[in-house]
Amino acid sequence: MISVFLPWVYIDPLQATLTGMYTDHTNLGKPGILYLFFAFWIIVNMLINRLWSKRINLVLGALLVAWMMRNYLLFSHCEAGYCPTKRWGLFVNLIASIATFVAILFPPADPQDSATRQEI
Repeated sequence: MISVFLPWVYIDPLQATLTGMYTDHTNLGKPGILYLFFAFWIIVNMLINRLWSKRINLVLGALLVAWMMRNYLLFSHCEAGYCPTKRWGLFVNLIASIATFVAILFPPADPQDSATRQEI
């Protein structure tokens, strides 16, 4: 969640460092807000730890990775002959999104499930 506040790209002609929450001088909006929304609900669903919340987390995790891939392509593409310099915050955000999705795919086993399986 902190990675949306880190520098994502530097655009030399504009003399601007863009983050997920600061995109002045461009028309990119604030993609960090939706990223924080997804991250908040993923954490809430992980704390609930029910079957339906795990299924919702799969959808939210896939949307989170898709949103980050969209932002990566949008922020790092060259436009009008100017290519932005990628900063480390963009890569941290990409890795964190993928790591979150992997954590959602492989949740820890429920203690109730393992006790039920041993009885059978």
